Order: sequence, then C-alpha cells, then structure tokens
Amino acid sequence: MGVKVISSKSEFDELIKSDKPTIIDFWATWCGPCKMISPIFEKIAEATGESATFAKVDVDEQGEIAQEVGIRAMPTFLVFKNGQQVDKLLGADPSKLQVSVKRSDSV
Repeated sequence: MGVKVISSKSEFDELIKSDKPTIIDFWATWCGPCKMISPIFEKIAEATGESATFAKVDVDEQGEIAQEVGIRAMPTFLVFKNGQQVDKLLGADPSKLQVSVKRSDSV
C-alpha cells in the first residue's frame, strides 16, 4: 500500500479515525535518524499490506498536528485506531518499530 504523506490537519483527523491501525512517522528533513529509518518504515509498510495504514507527517510543514499530539523529538511513531492513540515509539530503532507495528495488529 505504501506510505501516505499527510498534508493537512483535516487529512490527519480523518486518517486516525480508521478502525484499522494507522502508524504515523513524525519526522523532519534535518533529522538524520529520520532519514535512516525512513526506508525501513516504507519496507514495513509494504510488507504489512492492507492490515494497517502508514503515513508520514513533516513536523516543520505540519506544526499544528505535531503540537496537538505532543511531538517533542524526531522520529516519533504514533499508532492510532478509532481516533485514539494506542501506542508510541520514540527514536529510530527498527526492531522496536517492527514490534510496535505487530502489536498494533492486536489492538
């Protein structure tokens, strides 16, 4: 399915309401660890298929979204389901990201 780039607050609000898990990567262009984990995030998205939605939010372009959900460090991965945050992962740790994605399947 790939990774969707969220370009507005309304798009974010709509996406997180889904009844399937939505995993969102909050990142910045100047963030080295964000660049390192981005291809891994994309591979996990492809491997997971339709069971979850994967998206990215550039915190510099979408500051309102980042502020609303309390992003203080990048990368931060948040998992939403039915409009509720169900998981949070700070940092560029591929193994923890995979665990978080697998855990989201059982939420």
